[in-house]
Amino acid sequence: MRIRAAYVPRANTLTVNTVELEPPQEAELLIRMKAAGVCHSDLHTLKGELRTKPPLVLGHEGAGIVEALGPGVTRFQPGDRVLINWLPSCHVCPTCQAGHENICERLFNTTFMGTMLDGASRLHGLNGEYIKQYLSSATMAEYAVVPEDGAIHLHDDVPFDVGAIIGCAVITGVGAVINTAKVIPGSRAAVIGCGGIGLSAMQGCVLAGCAEIIAVDVLEEKLAFAQRMGATATVNARAEDPVKALKRLTDGGPEYIFDSVGSAQTIPQALNAAGPAGTATIIGLHAALEEVPVAPGQLIYQNKRLLGSFAGEMTPLHDLPRLQKLYLAGRLELDKLITRHYPLDDVAQAFEDMENGKVARGVLIFD
Repeated sequence: MRIRAAYVPRANTLTVNTVELEPPQEAELLIRMKAAGVCHSDLHTLKGELRTKPPLVLGHEGAGIVEALGPGVTRFQPGDRVLINWLPSCHVCPTCQAGHENICERLFNTTFMGTMLDGASRLHGLNGEYIKQYLSSATMAEYAVVPEDGAIHLHDDVPFDVGAIIGCAVITGVGAVINTAKVIPGSRAAVIGCGGIGLSAMQGCVLAGCAEIIAVDVLEEKLAFAQRMGATATVNARAEDPVKALKRLTDGGPEYIFDSVGSAQTIPQALNAAGPAGTATIIGLHAALEEVPVAPGQLIYQNKRLLGSFAGEMTPLHDLPRLQKLYLAGRLELDKLITRHYPLDDVAQAFEDMENGKVARGVLIFD
């Protein structure tokens, strides 16, 4: 079938084009997309900074309706509402068996290369050109084919736009707090970077019962978002040294710091600003291609921990339904995260607004 999609023929070139989508194959679903989140990972990929290289169709956050089933599908029926899980694990490799499905050994040869689980893509150009499916998903399109494990049932009372961001931004931020750092109630926390993932981490800190939550960013617009999402104080890192500010505000440093930027500048700041025996958890990927020096004295003499958290250390079949329940119970205010909706044709504007800090989270909406 022919569909319209956010197509990247080469790095730094984004178009909305018509492409061909093949029918779902064994254990796959055809999804009519209703919403797709706009994430920094998509932007990094558009710029050629992450592993998946063009040509490709962008998008990995999404929600929609099951239109058709491939052979062997058992968990879904046409008409089911679903959110996209862009980390479909095999459940049987040693890493999965050890409880780390978010870093399944299969992902590096399939999902991260922009293919389905059989190593092929269901997308191609009208001229037959091979087109990758970003993170086995390609949700910035009218329709998508995903693995059966690449979808999670979406509760009838969860809006499609909220369902779309649960699968990446929300679980990445909340999961870093709950699953990775395992924050203790009553602790003090700081979050560096107030985009969609950082704001989700703040919601995680609220959920975990933090007594203080300090937001750090370089844009006043984002710090204003943070105050609406639970921050008790803010630091503009462009106006003052964030390490000194965090130590001053917490009398020595917070017990937990979450770095949603993950740059060569912010990673050392997160570790340095953490209080004695504190924990710095790195979530962001800005320094994915860089070597970042870490002072061992910060780790050893002060008994600090430096952790990495990929996709919130999620176990999709457990965590993604749980986040929906927390949203429906009013424990996660996810509607506040979505500050603007866009049609597919405005996808370039959505990326620009995200880069300029004009939105907390933008979402593409499909009619």
